[in-house]
Amino acid sequence: MGIREPRQVRFKVDAVTFDDFGTLRFSVSQEDIIYPILRVLSGNLRLDEEKFLDEYFRMDAYYRKKLKETLRESLLDDIIIECLKSLCFKSQTIENIVRRAVDRGLATRRTKWYGDALFVLSTLRKRGYKLGLISNTHWRYLKSFRKEVERVFDVITLSYEHGYAKPHPSIFLATLEKLQVNPNRCLHMGDDPIADIEGAKNVGMKAAFIKRGDFKARADINIRKLTQLLEIL
Repeated sequence: MGIREPRQVRFKVDAVTFDDFGTLRFSVSQEDIIYPILRVLSGNLRLDEEKFLDEYFRMDAYYRKKLKETLRESLLDDIIIECLKSLCFKSQTIENIVRRAVDRGLATRRTKWYGDALFVLSTLRKRGYKLGLISNTHWRYLKSFRKEVERVFDVITLSYEHGYAKPHPSIFLATLEKLQVNPNRCLHMGDDPIADIEGAKNVGMKAAFIKRGDFKARADINIRKLTQLLEIL
């Protein structure tokens, strides 16, 4: 199935929701986030780093397996706390340390908006569309970035706050309820054929797929650049 030209399709919607990573932003960091977190932990706790890493990667694999099976989301902080508890640290003494360590790890993550992302978002807002962000993430949004996205989006739904990840219908339905729009009056834009496209369509939303790789999706529209949205709406 080839890429359909956006000019052949017009959507009449009141709101547009977006996926985050892979759609609006991308990471330029190479180091696994656990290593800057570990450096902070090691500076505050008498920690066997090798044992901690073994336990963390074991729990991380289990988290990903359960997420795939149940779509129930977990917070990175909680996974690290469970790792430390399994190594005999007491939860009441480590929670603040873990939060500071995760804050540091998150602060090292260098991300960038795709070049046309902010222009498209601001243009859609000027045209009167309600905007929502629906992101699968077990990483907290730092306060500084949260303030940045709150200036752009009317509603922000993060899987670690909601409890379920896309394509679970509840994360889409909760966003639609907050936006106060019916599913058929909202277009969801994402880069994941299952989490974004199937998830949105299964609750009655229209779906646009941004094709950044070799994946194909059963979307209502396929695009290669975010600016093509402005030709659709």
